[in-house]
Amino acid sequence: MQLQVDPRESTAQPPPAQVGDKDESKKRNIIRGLICVAIPVLVLLVPVPAGLTPLAWKLLAIYLGAVFGICLRPVPEPVVLLAALSVVAVWLKQLGIALSAFSESTPWLMWTAFLIGYFFNETGLGSRISYKLIEKLGRSSLRLGYVAAIADLIIAPATPSNTARTGGLLFPIFQSLAVTLDSRPGPTARRLGSYLMVLMYQISLSTAAMFITAGAINALNLSFAKNILHTEVSWPLWAAAMSIPGLICLALFPYLVYKIYPPEIKEVDNKKIAAEGYKKLGPMSGKEKKLVVLFVLALVGWSTSTITKLDPSAVALAFVAAAILTGIVTWDKVLACKNAWSILIWYAGIVSLANGLSKIGFFTWLGKLLGQKMQFAMGNKMIFLVAVVLLGIVVRYLFASTIAFIATMVPLLYTLGAAAQLPPMPLILLVAASSQLASAQTHYSNACGPILFGAGYVPQSTWWKIGHITTYLGMLIYFVVGLTWWRVLGLW
Repeated sequence: MQLQVDPRESTAQPPPAQVGDKDESKKRNIIRGLICVAIPVLVLLVPVPAGLTPLAWKLLAIYLGAVFGICLRPVPEPVVLLAALSVVAVWLKQLGIALSAFSESTPWLMWTAFLIGYFFNETGLGSRISYKLIEKLGRSSLRLGYVAAIADLIIAPATPSNTARTGGLLFPIFQSLAVTLDSRPGPTARRLGSYLMVLMYQISLSTAAMFITAGAINALNLSFAKNILHTEVSWPLWAAAMSIPGLICLALFPYLVYKIYPPEIKEVDNKKIAAEGYKKLGPMSGKEKKLVVLFVLALVGWSTSTITKLDPSAVALAFVAAAILTGIVTWDKVLACKNAWSILIWYAGIVSLANGLSKIGFFTWLGKLLGQKMQFAMGNKMIFLVAVVLLGIVVRYLFASTIAFIATMVPLLYTLGAAAQLPPMPLILLVAASSQLASAQTHYSNACGPILFGAGYVPQSTWWKIGHITTYLGMLIYFVVGLTWWRVLGLW
């Protein structure tokens, strides 16, 4: 089976924004900002529902305003959350709620994981790993697909950002590889570049689901699971649970995309390409060698945390400290990693608001309300589990951000699951997997998508068709293989 591409559909990129567009963009942001303010105002005009305190209703209004701010982005996400937290602290006089998540381990785990991914880029170690895999395994275009999968998988535990991992590290390497083989956007796109661009998106989303630290939304997902389902998942347990279905997806997707959207080039001079890459990188530096040692130690620390009782965040903090003290990076470089500091602010901010809603009983109230409205028979729980996960998949077209999706939909999905008394672990893991894989349905649902799609190799209709195939096939694997594997692990 091969997808038929309409030759009339252009993959050319739109022209860069003109200076005159800045004023129009500013006006749009003002309108978006007014909407974000209007939403909580409208909520506050509604009488407080029975069973909720005025504080809970006010906090919900602020939370909804923050969620709309994340979706519409009149200003960057950290600014949205800083504004929301300031309202909680000043208007509600609840500084403890506003800053509660900053004392938790998970926001700092995300901060350190972003820095570790930055270290891979900064030292060149991530590129060296990729070229080594190309040299050893990349004799054909299909093998290159698996090289991309293996490289992404190796780096994934330390890079909680598809944008940094796939978009920032692997994309430049494989785009350069395509250009080297005379595959550019336009008539020669199908030689190799089209296959690699669309495949890297599927791979990136698959690996992001396999480790807590492979995607920023995973930890946010678990925060809601803790507050609503009262269930916690450790780093090694998550990795063990996701390993089998995740590896099956990674083994299947390169071949699947190769068959339905095959590249014209079949054989590749991988030795020459790797040699050119090594030449650009130069000999392996002392910083890279030190980083390899620290990364291996971190993986050991994360995977044995249930035995050593070391929190994964403690391991990650030690990693960053050791990297600075051993000269792998300087503190100035750490300060320059804007993404790490941004995620610390917005992630801890949204978790603080969610924690506050949980502590003052909002999710308990919502669960009871839903439970009164719906009747769940014991025999249809599996059907309802499928329905809850499917709901999260079909609404993804509405979200141009995985963060916005998690903050908006996951609390609702978990509350529905709690009301139906679904087994929490399968629900958490399936929602987590679908939260990542379903981004493949469009080219805008994950920040990595615009980078890969924006390279101009793949028509939009083709991108969406392949994304829908991998999304539903991947989720079928998680439902069939995943649920069976989790039963073996005793998770439900």
